[in-house]
Order: sequence, then C-alpha cells, then structure tokens
Amino acid sequence: MKKIITEIFRNPKAWIVAGVIATIVLAIFMEGVARLVLGGPMKPASLICAALGLDSSFLWLGELLHYGLGIIGFPIGYIAFKVVTGMRTGVASGLIWGVILWIVAGTVVMAAAGQPLFFGFGKTMVASLVAHLAYGGALGAVLGRSEAK
Repeated sequence: MKKIITEIFRNPKAWIVAGVIATIVLAIFMEGVARLVLGGPMKPASLICAALGLDSSFLWLGELLHYGLGIIGFPIGYIAFKVVTGMRTGVASGLIWGVILWIVAGTVVMAAAGQPLFFGFGKTMVASLVAHLAYGGALGAVLGRSEAK
C-alpha cells in the first residue's frame, strides 16, 4: 500500500493531466462516435444515478461523478493497478485498464442500475468497450509520455 501511495504522490500533475486528456477522448467517443454507431450519445450519468437510486433530477451529480472518476479516480486506480501487477506505464497497460473499467461498468454498474449485464450484449456493449479502450489507451499513452520526460 505504501508503494501505491508513494507512486500516486510522486507526480500528481502528470496523472491529473493524463486523466483530463483521457476523459476528453472518452467524451468524444461517448458523444460523437456513439452517435454514429448507436444513433445517439451514451449516457453514463443516467446509469450512475440509477445505480445510486437517484432520479433524473440528479443527472448533474451523475455527470460530476463520471467526470470526477475519469479525471481523478480512474488514474489513481491505474497507478495502483500498475504497482500491483508490475506493468509499465504505456498504451498496452492502459488498454488493459480500459478493459477492466469496461468489465466493471458492464457488470457491477449495470447490475446496480437494474440493467442487463454488458448492456444487453448489443451495439451499446461494443460502443462502451471502444470508449473504455480509448480512455485507457489515452491515459496510458499520456502518462507514459509524461514519465519518459
């Protein structure tokens, strides 16, 4: 645990910047690419609200939580994942992290929101996978580039 905390506090600016960039990439996929594939944007805030038992009047909170996790929570999780597994920072470990986030979203969050696992195994499942891979790949790439300097 001490090694994880040390790694998190070693360069917080780097992982926050990486989290912001990766979250922007994710938002582009959720808003733009998903429109092409699904005919509309993905709505993670709605799922978060449903998982927390909140109605649509709290969508602002769902958005805040989703973006907060993308910018702060998931980069910290990625750092912990790397320390525990011994993986190096980069696109490959970022893609693996993206798959882990997708699995959690498709199982834990969907079940808590009262939705079918993995978005019902349709186009939304694939769009979610691509979005999470884009997020993880961007996170790993940006953080890896930062650490290389």
